Amino acid sequence: MSARHHPALPYRPEIDGLRALAVLPVMLFHAGFGLFGGGFIGVDIFFVISGYLITAIILAELQAGSFSLLTFYERRARRILPALCVMMLVCVPLAWHWLDPQDLKSFAKSLIAVPLFSSNVLFWRETGYFDTGVELKPLLHTWTLAVEEQYYVLFPLLLMAGFKLGRRWIVPLLIVLALISLALAQRGAAADSSAAFYLLHARAWELLVGSFIAFHYVRKPFAESAPVTAWQQLGGPAGLGLIAYGVFGFDHSTVFPGLNALVPTLGAALIILCARRGTWVGALLASRPLVAVGLISYSAYLWHQPVFAFARNSSLVAPAPLTMLALTGLSLGLAWLSWRFVERAFRDRQRVSRGQIWRYGALASVMFIGFGVSGFLGNGFANRFNVDPALMSAFEDPDIRSACDVNYDGQGWGIDFCFFGAPKAQASSQVAVFGDSHSEALLPAFDSAGKRLGVTIAHLGVGGCPPLLGVDVVVGNYSPGACANLAQRQYDYVKRNGIKKVILVSRWTLYTDGDYDHERMTGYFLVNGDSQVRSKEASRAVFAKALETTIDAYRALGVQVLVVAQVPQQLANPKNLYYRLARETAESQAQKQATVDALSVSLGKHQQLQEFTRHLFAMDDQQQRIRLVSLDDALCQGQSCLIGDQDSYYKDYNHLSAKGVTRVSGDVAQMLMQ
Repeated sequence: MSARHHPALPYRPEIDGLRALAVLPVMLFHAGFGLFGGGFIGVDIFFVISGYLITAIILAELQAGSFSLLTFYERRARRILPALCVMMLVCVPLAWHWLDPQDLKSFAKSLIAVPLFSSNVLFWRETGYFDTGVELKPLLHTWTLAVEEQYYVLFPLLLMAGFKLGRRWIVPLLIVLALISLALAQRGAAADSSAAFYLLHARAWELLVGSFIAFHYVRKPFAESAPVTAWQQLGGPAGLGLIAYGVFGFDHSTVFPGLNALVPTLGAALIILCARRGTWVGALLASRPLVAVGLISYSAYLWHQPVFAFARNSSLVAPAPLTMLALTGLSLGLAWLSWRFVERAFRDRQRVSRGQIWRYGALASVMFIGFGVSGFLGNGFANRFNVDPALMSAFEDPDIRSACDVNYDGQGWGIDFCFFGAPKAQASSQVAVFGDSHSEALLPAFDSAGKRLGVTIAHLGVGGCPPLLGVDVVVGNYSPGACANLAQRQYDYVKRNGIKKVILVSRWTLYTDGDYDHERMTGYFLVNGDSQVRSKEASRAVFAKALETTIDAYRALGVQVLVVAQVPQQLANPKNLYYRLARETAESQAQKQATVDALSVSLGKHQQLQEFTRHLFAMDDQQQRIRLVSLDDALCQGQSCLIGDQDSYYKDYNHLSAKGVTRVSGDVAQMLMQ
């Protein structure tokens, strides 16, 4: 993510200091420290630095007539591949030991993608950068390397062509390309598209910002001995302020990248242009501690994510903040070792020849791709442990709607109704179940009870969309308008078909509170025509209004409304817990149950998370506007809401598994009978 010092460029220690300002916030963000909620912008700073340094080198060599594509890619290989391959090599045995088959299969796919510099495409297809669970992916951070290498496949060719066809057109052409890229980034970010975050088309403009600085220095070369100007004295602090604003003011809810990414990119650009010897920002960035971190910044970036990910995978509960701080220090220690014994060694052409760097790189790539293919085809090497293969099937997503969703594109718009229970012709009444993925989790119980009672149940819902009229979800799963459209379709179906009972099921706190111990929400904000604010307070206000609007609308049709309160949400990862217990063959069942009990969420913590939504539901229930249904009695005992017994009641932190659904089947049947 940064270039080796080149004879064509004067060494500027403040650039190394800027690298430190880029990597430290990224590390602290990934460590989970809320203060650094915008730490992800460190990546944007790296892009600007890289664009500046690499372009400056290319331009200097093109002007001297000495530029060679082979030499250029050799430098990139020496810079990127050795430390990357060592990090991946260490990850393989850790993944083999810690990851269950499903997670190892996912890791195997990333082993294939990283050597091909396509991991950004893989992670775009798999998950959003801020989604739950991404912190468990050891190689997630390699998406940035993929973006850079894709850029540097094309960019030198473009500059070479520009030098041959007419240099005066290069900068105007690059400006046009940068503006197009920025427009695509803004459009994608506004639509909450993960493609805008991961893919080159929406990130190229950030690298081009650095390239424009290099073009500026072609016209007016950097001179260390030149007097410091007032512009430089002011520009450095302004750049530092922009970066600080992004790090401490942004978070998951920030529309990003796009126009908001101008904050860190322009901040980095101002520092590169203005921070120099004689300015206080230049002196700060050239200080020995920051320069020391900057020198190892590439290796620090490489090591921190797998260190954090494997720590989280090896722990049944989230590591404590002090643990994550210690792991940050460990990452920096590993980074120094990598810089000292790997990076420096492979940059030395006297020790490692051009042929060797290509051979080593090719051999390592083939090895990783081969292991990745084997792991993917072997379903994560499920035979590593003497564990019943059926164990993992309990944590798979339900497929009860699969026949109805054959033609569904996954975008939230075209999903169709699905019918369960008794065949329509035999139905004594009809019920509609609407909601997000929590409603789908309960469908097996509705289907079984409906068949037994002769009731047909219509279902419509997708994950991340609450069944509330007049609201939409931003920083969620779908493009703007998808959730609002779905809720309207649900209402129209009830009105058109004369449905007399509607059951609303959802992970309600996702849209009002976020998660345990989070002071502010980071996604799934509710908005409407009156409020587009992305905050917990605004989302709660929209939720309260939408709940009343939805209840009123259904009651006006003469419909009985039942609201199913959210099931208890767990703190420990059930899949990791039960897989770990299955491997502990020496423990008795009583010992294993004691572990499950100890890791189950307390009743008090469960009630605290749901206090806001349950209060609203209880008031409507007291006024007989709805009937509130709680599943707590079936899932909680004493002061604990259990994860399970011999089998897990949950397939993940908050969705019930087949065993959990069986426990609440009596409550589900009661909903259909009353």
